[in-house]
Amino acid sequence: MRSILKILPLSLILLLVESAGGIVCTAAQAEKKTGMVMFIAHADVPPYYIVGPESENNGILMDVLRAVTGPLGYTVTSIRLPDKRGWDMLKYGGVDVYASAREWTDNPDRFLWTEPFMPNEDVLLCRAGAPLSYTGPESLHGMTVACIKGFVYPALEGHFRPGGITRLDAPSPEAMLELLARGRADAVLVNRTEIQWILRTRHDLEPHRFRVNEPPVGRALFRFLFPRGQGWEPVVGQFNRRLREMKKDGSLKAILDRYR
Repeated sequence: MRSILKILPLSLILLLVESAGGIVCTAAQAEKKTGMVMFIAHADVPPYYIVGPESENNGILMDVLRAVTGPLGYTVTSIRLPDKRGWDMLKYGGVDVYASAREWTDNPDRFLWTEPFMPNEDVLLCRAGAPLSYTGPESLHGMTVACIKGFVYPALEGHFRPGGITRLDAPSPEAMLELLARGRADAVLVNRTEIQWILRTRHDLEPHRFRVNEPPVGRALFRFLFPRGQGWEPVVGQFNRRLREMKKDGSLKAILDRYR
């Protein structure tokens, strides 16, 4: 080896040393990653995340993450952060993983994404006896639809206008249901998973008064995402293999079914 180094140019020797150091550093980095921190945005709601004195770190997304990471040897913790700070920390350090959809993210290729593990659907909820049948945005023209204030609904945005759909904003799903029950709205636009959870756990809202219109108005796919350049590239492959196993053996469906 010494003889070889004697006849190599100095620049090549330095390159070899630097590369070896990089390999050692990367290996050491990978070896240190035995835990990961999920950030929870303030906008996230049950049953995706359930945060409280008696239910810290629970909900669909944390349950799926734990089921994926457990056999891979990782421990998982979570931290609740304002949305912008969470994304900044995900990119620059401090948190490691988040759950979202590529469709909702500006320039999604800034991050590493796993394969999808659950759908996220916006659906219409109407009164139980209403004849509403959603076949496309035009089928809502002339109607009043309650929405969450500040939320964007891509499939309908171009139809919220005079002569189209009248948008009525409300601060929460419960407030939207009240508008619907009082006849102030013809339908409300809700997240399927969230409304299933609300109607299952809030019997005081009298779920029998409402009906979910089955065709989704909008659809996206939840994935886990990691920052680039911080050693998580191999982990994404491990996540994907584990998610495929969970889909095949039914364990992923079993987690999702607990919240329906």
